Amino acid sequence: MDVLNDIVRLMRPQAVLWKTVDAQGRWGMTVPPRDEPRFCLVVAGHCWFLPDTGPALLMRQGDYLLLAAKPRYSLASDPDVGPRLAALADKANEGDYVRWNDGAGGEAMRLIGGYFQIEPEHAALLSGLLPDLIYIRSSDEEAGRLTRVLELIGEEAMCELPGRELVMSRLVEVMLVEVLRRPVQHLQGQRTGWFSGMADPHIALALQKMHADVACHWTVATLAKQVGMSRAVFARRFSERVGVAPATYLSNWRIALAKDALLHSERSINDIALSIGYLSDSAFSTAFSRIVGYAPASYRRAGRKGGDGASA
Repeated sequence: MDVLNDIVRLMRPQAVLWKTVDAQGRWGMTVPPRDEPRFCLVVAGHCWFLPDTGPALLMRQGDYLLLAAKPRYSLASDPDVGPRLAALADKANEGDYVRWNDGAGGEAMRLIGGYFQIEPEHAALLSGLLPDLIYIRSSDEEAGRLTRVLELIGEEAMCELPGRELVMSRLVEVMLVEVLRRPVQHLQGQRTGWFSGMADPHIALALQKMHADVACHWTVATLAKQVGMSRAVFARRFSERVGVAPATYLSNWRIALAKDALLHSERSINDIALSIGYLSDSAFSTAFSRIVGYAPASYRRAGRKGGDGASA
């Protein structure tokens, strides 16, 4: 079972909103928080990534950044612009971009930034799967395929050919898959989660087993046997790597599949429950309500009416 394929299909990254930013001299901009993962690619020149917390990061031409977390961050010509941007951002609305430029000449900088538009009901799930920050240098080994995609994105951003937006959206979707394919040990900003789990061969195998047969009555003992580990060692390592116990991960994935089926299919609730490993409607409804905060039928009705249930 291809776990990455499983996850990307569920997220349905069907559209990408993006923009090109050109700047010279001393400049800076703050990017408001979003639930969706955001990306930034430096096409020409360089810029500094200035998070609200943590060290500043110098990004050079061809460098790429993917953020899964919500917080506001800044991009600037130099770190000293940070205080000025912070002061401007304090006076702005939460969802506003804030820009500043001294109007002077200097090295030209161009970057492409935007965010992936994914199914809103899975935003929280994706946030839990990804590291807060993925930084890929253009000089990194094994970045060849991603570099070629990024070069195409840079070229497309600077052209005015027909179909530009369509091509750009498809290229950035491919970019997301290529980023998630990269060896986890080479990514910065790691934390517990799916990425960390997939870096461990034993835990990766356990994740593959669960995704391949989500309806199976998996226990810590059966999974440990499948991957050739003792029960205690497997349980401890899974929790350390993924951040939750195996049963919690499986339950969360089952509910994610159920949410998707409720909103995007006409399957009966009983059929959905059986397909993900629940032996009765009542057991499924109890688990779904505990995790989502809505009963399955209510969630389906609210989601199809555009209500809050679709993004719980």
